[in-house]
Amino acid sequence: MKYRILLLFLLAASLSARASHIVGGEFELIRIQNFEYRLNLVLYFDQLNGLAGAKDQSIVARIYRMSDNALMTNVFLPLTSESDVLYTQPLCSNGELVTRRLFYTTLITLSPTLYDHPGGYYVSWERCCRNYNISNIFSNDPASSSSFAGQTFYLEFPPVVKDGQPFVDSTPRLFPPLNDYACPHRPYYTDFGGIDDDGDSLVYSLVTPLSTRAAIALPPSTPRPYPNVVYRPPYGPGNILNGAPDLRISTDGFLTVTPTTRGLFVFAVRVEEFRNGKKIGETRRDFQMLVVDACPIAVPPQILGKKLTDPTYTYDGVMNVTFANTVSDADRCIKVRVSDADSESINDNFQERVRIKAVALNFKKDLSGILPAVVDATLINGSTVEYTICFPQCPYFVGGTPVIGIVAMDDACSLPLSDTLKVSVFVVPPPNTKPRFTSTTPVNATLPEGTQQAWPYSVVDDDGDPLVISVLPLGFTLPPAGMTFTTFNQVNGAANGQLLWNAYCDIYDFTQRTAFQVTIRVDDMDLCMIPDPANAVYNLNVILPGNADPIIDSDLTPSPTERRVNVTRRINESLAFTVTGKDLVDNDYLVLSSKGAGFTFAEASVAVAPVPATGFGQVSSSFAWNIGCTTVDLGKKDTYDFQFIAVDNANKCRIYKADTLDVQVKVLPPLNQPPQINVVNNSDPGVVYSNGVVSLTMGPSINLLLTGTDGDAVPKQDKLTLDLTSASGNVTPAGFMFKKVEGTSPVMSALTWTPDCSIFKNGVYENEYTFVFHLADDHCLTEKKDSVEVTIRIKDIDGSDGKFIPPNFVSPNGDNKNDYYAMEMLVPETGELQNILPNDNCQSRFEFVRIYNRWGKEVFQSSARDFRWFPDETAAGVYFYSIKFSQKEYRGSLTVRY
Repeated sequence: MKYRILLLFLLAASLSARASHIVGGEFELIRIQNFEYRLNLVLYFDQLNGLAGAKDQSIVARIYRMSDNALMTNVFLPLTSESDVLYTQPLCSNGELVTRRLFYTTLITLSPTLYDHPGGYYVSWERCCRNYNISNIFSNDPASSSSFAGQTFYLEFPPVVKDGQPFVDSTPRLFPPLNDYACPHRPYYTDFGGIDDDGDSLVYSLVTPLSTRAAIALPPSTPRPYPNVVYRPPYGPGNILNGAPDLRISTDGFLTVTPTTRGLFVFAVRVEEFRNGKKIGETRRDFQMLVVDACPIAVPPQILGKKLTDPTYTYDGVMNVTFANTVSDADRCIKVRVSDADSESINDNFQERVRIKAVALNFKKDLSGILPAVVDATLINGSTVEYTICFPQCPYFVGGTPVIGIVAMDDACSLPLSDTLKVSVFVVPPPNTKPRFTSTTPVNATLPEGTQQAWPYSVVDDDGDPLVISVLPLGFTLPPAGMTFTTFNQVNGAANGQLLWNAYCDIYDFTQRTAFQVTIRVDDMDLCMIPDPANAVYNLNVILPGNADPIIDSDLTPSPTERRVNVTRRINESLAFTVTGKDLVDNDYLVLSSKGAGFTFAEASVAVAPVPATGFGQVSSSFAWNIGCTTVDLGKKDTYDFQFIAVDNANKCRIYKADTLDVQVKVLPPLNQPPQINVVNNSDPGVVYSNGVVSLTMGPSINLLLTGTDGDAVPKQDKLTLDLTSASGNVTPAGFMFKKVEGTSPVMSALTWTPDCSIFKNGVYENEYTFVFHLADDHCLTEKKDSVEVTIRIKDIDGSDGKFIPPNFVSPNGDNKNDYYAMEMLVPETGELQNILPNDNCQSRFEFVRIYNRWGKEVFQSSARDFRWFPDETAAGVYFYSIKFSQKEYRGSLTVRY
């Protein structure tokens, strides 16, 4: 034994000075009975560094549904026990690692009405924090750093029922972890494998440990996904311990590593559970490994072998032995010798404890019986120890050579060092004569349906051994197929009986199969129970009675044997036909059914009556489809395959006979007449409308009546929408009115507008506008439109003054000529007076006229365009006038003469 108590303790204490409490752990879900389960949580607690307050007296786990993370229930688990996690070599324990196993458990019921989702469920619980001095991940005190690391305990399990039947499963139970430390540059190993109560396959792999979302002691429970811990460089998923080789785990759970540096390292093992090749569950175990650099120097023991007749031990590593079946039990043995150089070392007080064990290397079996009663010894001053290992008379298995490992182990810390002698053991079994059939085999027979036949068998064993008789049908069971197997007489070494077949359709549905193979297997119970059976093979067939095929037909074509019919219809059209199934030869009971390929009749509003149609000899169904716009979306599907099948499966032997008809309907868009817009000019005089252009000079009002019409009336009148979709111009039009209208043909609305001077902007007095009107129908799938573009041109009134010459003479002498002063001119052709002032327009308007005498005194004023000044009492002479417009002024003189 190696003692380095003080140094190991000090080094381990320095690594653990500021550690928190979580070492690792896992969930288990064990079925008790029916739908009652026991949920366990195992938490590994750092007893040296964990605070007493961190040892939870209970926890609350949560169960979620895998498919959508729905919360199923909360589960309260009390702490029921705690125990130490032991060393592989108890004498190696010096207090540097003290891990406690905390066990939380409760009984729960998983209701089959709630836990039946095929995707399964998972259990989780989050706890913070892991040890603060872990070397390969960031796991700091949350009080001083954001780089914390907690642990999410996680387990997946399948539903408790599948396909309506109970699905019995318990999750794997992992072997307890070892409380060992590892040493740099020395191989470390441990078995993390477990057992599965249901015999499911378990596959092990290393994964990144899970952390928690929050840095508080008990984070709020949340559904997945859960965060991973963060590795410190250079560590990572492929470099967990920086080992050479690094940490690995075999698929059956054997963990190995050769560390290179000291430290405390966390890792996680995922165990996936498979049944029939399909994954049904998963559990995870987190744990940590301490690597110290004060491991004692040790060398492994050496084991050598020899045959009983050999003078010396010459087999090192590999040994092959063969024993005839005439060898006695005392001679069916080998000898091994174990030595260990450490027994000659002063550091080990010149002694070393060794022991041996036997391991089956290429088969599974407990081999403790081949070892001597005493398997351990203490070597002193370089002494050796010898063991005799004897093998049984019967071989361990047939068809190969068993390989047995004889392992010699010492008591090195922290794990034993070992040496293995691999012994290939071939034992010739005792002689045995296999059973034999005395009846004729194999048997090949064919029976007409409705008959029966029996085939006798007899078998003997010349050694008189007890017989084990089995009947092995290939892919079926005997009684439902009308077969019985009977053994009439059986004694040691002999037996006889018969195989009877009643080949009747009313017993067995021969539509499933008409050929049957039955094997009668007989094995003897010889001394070594080596399987070497005799087989009698019966190949049996049945001939079924004849049955005519049914025929299906429709009135879509004149052919009575049509198999596929292509039809074209438009939306808003209908399709109607009749399908008939016939079996006039046998007059059997027929079932005529129909379905849509990828759609249901209800979705497409298809009517079939009756559904299904049944009867003897001949049945018919009527098909009617009014192809409506609301039930057919040509953007998704424009071809509809209707399948019709006439089935005759009610004949004597339920022989399935059928005929099918496929009707493919290509659906086209409906026909549609485009709508039309008509424009009628109902404006004031002066508004001219021609070829889409409205022309006017400022003054009259615009009134354009727009009428929308549509000629479609089947299946109903289209709904029309008449609207003004745009109005633009060199100046944005304003002040007009147009109301959007909807309805069936005809629809009408008017554009009305009385323009004023506000339409002119920026010194531009001739505007052009464009109005676009749209008329749309709502015809199914083939909507159509019409549009009209109306151009409106509006110009200002002509206010030019090029010909305006104000009069300058008044003679109020009573001769009715020039008796007053006015802006008038006589039109000779009509004899009427015409105002000669420039026209008022949006640019300039008449405001007033004023007349002054030569001293500047106003003698007349008027704001009327048709003013008249009668200077009856005014002195003759020269006067001055001012004619004021908003944008200009006319001044001049006039003479008053009597």
